[in-house]
Amino acid sequence: MKKKFSLITILFCLSFFYSQNKKIFNRIDSLTSAKDIQKFIENRDNKINYYLNVEDKIKYNSYCSSIGDSLKLKQNWEKSDFDNNGLTDLLVTGNSSDGPKTIYILDKGTHFESKNLGKGKLYEECSFSSVKDNKIEYYSIKILSRFGFLSNLIKENLVYKNGEFIEENLSPKKHHILEIKFKTSGSHWNHYTFEMEIVSNKDATWTTKDDGFLIPGVYTAKLSEKDFKEIVDLVNYIDFENLNDEYNVSHSDDATGYLTITYDNLKTKTIRDYGLMGTRGLKKLYDILAAMKTNQNWTKL
Repeated sequence: MKKKFSLITILFCLSFFYSQNKKIFNRIDSLTSAKDIQKFIENRDNKINYYLNVEDKIKYNSYCSSIGDSLKLKQNWEKSDFDNNGLTDLLVTGNSSDGPKTIYILDKGTHFESKNLGKGKLYEECSFSSVKDNKIEYYSIKILSRFGFLSNLIKENLVYKNGEFIEENLSPKKHHILEIKFKTSGSHWNHYTFEMEIVSNKDATWTTKDDGFLIPGVYTAKLSEKDFKEIVDLVNYIDFENLNDEYNVSHSDDATGYLTITYDNLKTKTIRDYGLMGTRGLKKLYDILAAMKTNQNWTKL
């Protein structure tokens, strides 16, 4: 009886493991050429948010073409299961009205999710991507100032986490996060400001002035364990302690973010981020905090 039970247990575990790791054939698996991918993107039923002219050769300017050739990348589209759900996803670079653009298309089972991987022509002179071990190797030349100064070629390993591609951290630390404060200034084009504070007992405070959501004042909410853990895990994953104290975009008239994290034995880390584009991980954190405006139950004090 005991042996029979053990055999059944082993078979169940093997069956469960197989079901969890089973590869599911999907529509992206059937794409084998640039022409196939072009049709896939243009198909309105797939609801891809970007139009790209997908060809075997991307039309970069002469400066970027020479860099792209030196990298010896495979092709302008690659497949992988970036979000580890058993469905093949797609990374594709094509020409658009704004120049070369790289997007990723994730098969979420019920729909396709598509987003631009690049930061745009205000931030990057050119960028190139390849796939290795479900990660994206992202190469770019950053625009450092409005006077045309450029960075050297930068390589970033990007992983899909918290619904976004962010910089990989192979050994994240687990700091005890005591308090997170985040506020933004208005910009020349957008006068709205934002200020939020979260403490370790999951209490959140949102101070509104002229952001157009609620009557100006101070509001409070109690975060769920899930929402609080998502924020803390992301803060630790992006290695906030070793990020720069200051980031700046190359253009003018943008908003500035101020992030202060109190952790461990009352240590503090403050980051000033002009343009709110310091790192991909930071931008994802800002997006999560901003989304709390509409996904929490706020009470006015």
